[in-house]
Amino acid sequence: MSMDATLMDAVLGTLLPGEGAWPSAGQLGLAAEVGAELGEDGAVLLAALPVGFPTLDAGAREEALRAVEVSRPAAFERLVAAAYTAYYVDARVRRVIEQETGYEDRPPQPLGYELEPFDEALLERQRARQPFWRRP
Repeated sequence: MSMDATLMDAVLGTLLPGEGAWPSAGQLGLAAEVGAELGEDGAVLLAALPVGFPTLDAGAREEALRAVEVSRPAAFERLVAAAYTAYYVDARVRRVIEQETGYEDRPPQPLGYELEPFDEALLERQRARQPFWRRP
């Protein structure tokens, strides 16, 4: 089964609809990434949705997804995890996080958290051991 990107975008937009500065996951072009993460489960989940799912109103889409969740809970759980992961690592969403919270959009190190200086004495016991490998 192949994955329908338009259908997956509608699913993602229903799971993470966005509001205010937050974009809808369905508008970020994450369908291929989420579909690749789900593999065959993605196609099976999409096939379980009613025909015309993207054109349904938000309430009907949510109801359809709840039915899929009940009938295929493990695959649905993977869908939600893949959707949230793809959404929150997207650069556009990280920028919103920075704007809304002040948490900088960058790796935590080397500019981040202050670390205590490393205590070299912690290695003394290991340094005193004889090598346990054979020399070539």
